[in-house]
Amino acid sequence: MRGLLMAGGLVAALVAAGGYGTARPAAEDKTYDLRGPAPTKGQVFVSKMTLKIKDADTTLKVMGQTLKLKMTMNVLGEEEQKVLAVDGRNVTKCQSKIVKERAEITTDFGGMKQEMTQPTELEGEIVISERAGDKWKHSLVDTKPTDKQKKELDNRNGIENEDDLYPAEKVKVGHMWKVEAKALTKLFGNSFTDIKGELSQKFAKLEEVDGEQCAVVESEGSVKGKMKDDDGMPTLDVEMDLKVKSWRSLKTGVEVKGTFEGKIKLAGKQKIDDAPVDITLSGPLSGESATKLK
Repeated sequence: MRGLLMAGGLVAALVAAGGYGTARPAAEDKTYDLRGPAPTKGQVFVSKMTLKIKDADTTLKVMGQTLKLKMTMNVLGEEEQKVLAVDGRNVTKCQSKIVKERAEITTDFGGMKQEMTQPTELEGEIVISERAGDKWKHSLVDTKPTDKQKKELDNRNGIENEDDLYPAEKVKVGHMWKVEAKALTKLFGNSFTDIKGELSQKFAKLEEVDGEQCAVVESEGSVKGKMKDDDGMPTLDVEMDLKVKSWRSLKTGVEVKGTFEGKIKLAGKQKIDDAPVDITLSGPLSGESATKLK
């Protein structure tokens, strides 16, 4: 089939040029803008995501006792975000309707299983986010946040510019580059700090998703950082080994689809019912996301 298409194309080119002419550039010689166009006021993004940690080895030390168990966690998110104001390529104000934001947790302690579903304090709320310098300020629409909601709002980001993740110039399929930790900070939100590490990225191929031509970008690397507790203190050391695959629309610059897998390790102190707990957790990590421009 490939040979027939090439032969047909060659014949058409020769006829059009009267038998002479220059060959068209091969597809692999074309270059593409991976950053895409700037965001515009009024755009609406509908996103869904899942994150799963399965059968993680977990140890809790509390009040002189040590508990060892297996933990599985499914984090589910669904959000509708609207761009309210932009400055160049940066969104400066946006609205987020948090349709779903919860964790489904299963613990296995010596064969005794316990399941629970824990929505965040912001599930079902509408959040207005405004950029103040290099930080975001958040408020709820038509209601005053509770103390718990304030803490969760402080750990949010708005719609971030992802330019640092992609080359500034147009690139060919097969292009490879590296992303430093400073470019990753925006992706993890304010709940992470002191992020260190590097991802190696590759423009692997072109692929169509729901009728849109997408650049498939494959990323791999290790990331370390600190995770904050409910009081905003960095109390947990985090290590992640990640393999990420994203489908980025060349027309809109939106990551319409994404998958990731890897390993995660947590170690540090947390509070459970006001009691200090030493916790370690290690296990496989996976997830996926999808975003549509409404």
